[in-house]
Formats: sequence, structure tokens, C-alpha cells
Amino acid sequence: MWGEIGVPSVERRTVDVAIDLEALIRLTDVVGAGDPRLRSHVAVWADTFPELVSRARLKRLGGEVPGVVQSTPRGSISGGASLDVARASAVQLRLRSAIGGSARAEIVRQFVIDSAGTRHSASELAQLAGYTKRNVEKALVSLERGRWVTRVRGGASLRWVLTDHTALASLFSPLPTSNISFLALARIVEGLVELDNVATASRRVRSAAARQSLFEMQATADWGNIGLPVLSSTDGAWDVVLAWSVGLPSTAR
Repeated sequence: MWGEIGVPSVERRTVDVAIDLEALIRLTDVVGAGDPRLRSHVAVWADTFPELVSRARLKRLGGEVPGVVQSTPRGSISGGASLDVARASAVQLRLRSAIGGSARAEIVRQFVIDSAGTRHSASELAQLAGYTKRNVEKALVSLERGRWVTRVRGGASLRWVLTDHTALASLFSPLPTSNISFLALARIVEGLVELDNVATASRRVRSAAARQSLFEMQATADWGNIGLPVLSSTDGAWDVVLAWSVGLPSTAR
């Protein structure tokens, strides 16, 4: 997915989801540990465009920008880093270029990839944005002052909606058609990576581990708009989960 935003020498794979930069960096730490060349490219890219990386948010998500790996072959990261924000998947970077890498940008990103009229509570937005509820509440007040969002009361609950979804969606287009949360997707992929620990175990052990993994993923899948496979009592859970994982991230509800 790094090729989507300009990381050199990485194969481009078009994805219909809004890439979350900090979640992608953390995911690279997890699944790219055996690929020093990729990690070095990411390090160079992040060093070239530091204004697009929120290190505070990355730290909150449990990741860090990788350094250039010393074992990377000489000359393999030559040519410098480039930035490509033209694709739908790069909407987060276009927003950050306009309003900075803050909770405000993450809130607006979520609203514009959702359908017009979608309402969210501060708690929901905190989960989707990867910020604390307190930070999100402050950001919402700021966005309200600028007339980006409007508060809507429904009984005792307070929710928020974009004031003009059409205008903002047009301003930051193109947009992905999927509203999958990349942050949730990354966490689910991390759970799938852990399943590799039992890859050589017996079928019974693998099946039990796959079922447990799906159970643990359910809450994340719910707020991330990701559909998990449904297992019957007779399904070989390992095979079902393996087949389903191949289709990620195209499992939007």
C-alpha cells in the first residue's frame, strides 16, 4: 500500500480505502520486519515529509517511524522519496496538507468517507480517529466554530454531522467508495499475523485459534465497518479465515 502514496520501489496496489498513515507505519513494523528494504524506504519517506506524519498519534497507536536498516543493500534507496496524493486512498494526506495533522483532520476524513448525513458521537469519532475523546471534543468545538460540523441533539445524546458534506467531499475528492476504517483494518491484520504462530499445529488447534481470533476481532470489526466471516459449527475455521483474509481490505459492509 505504500506505493499508493509515493514510496519508491514498492508495487502499487490500488485500494478502495482511505489509508491511515500512522496505522500503516505501525503495520509495517509488524508485517514488514523481514523486509529491511521496505522499512528503509518508509524511513526515508517519513524523513522527507515529516509534516505529514503525526508522531504523537503514532506513539499513541504503539508505533514508531522505522530507521534506515543498516543491512539494506547500498544504493537500493537511492532516488529520494516522492509524494503522491492524487489517489482516492490518499485523502488523509490531502486533508493534512490543508489543515494539518491533528484530530481535526482525522474527524473530517471520517465524515467525508461516510455517506452524507452520517452522525457520530465524540466517543465514536475518538475510536475512528485514533485520538482521545478529550482531544476529539476540543477538535469538534474548533470545527464547529469554522462551520465545518454541526451538533445534533437526540434526547440525551449529542452527535455531530458535517455541515456541508457535498462541498467538503468535492474539495477533498477523489474519495474511496468504502468507509472501512484503515485503523481497524490494521489491527485485524495484526491479529491475523499472530495466527501464524500456530500455522504448523494440528488442524484442531489451528481451527480453535482461528475461532478465538475472530471472536477477539469482533468489536474492532464492528466500529471499523469490516465484515467478518460467519462460521458454522462444522466449518474448518482456519481455512475459512485464511480464504477471507486474502480479500482484505475489500470486506466493507
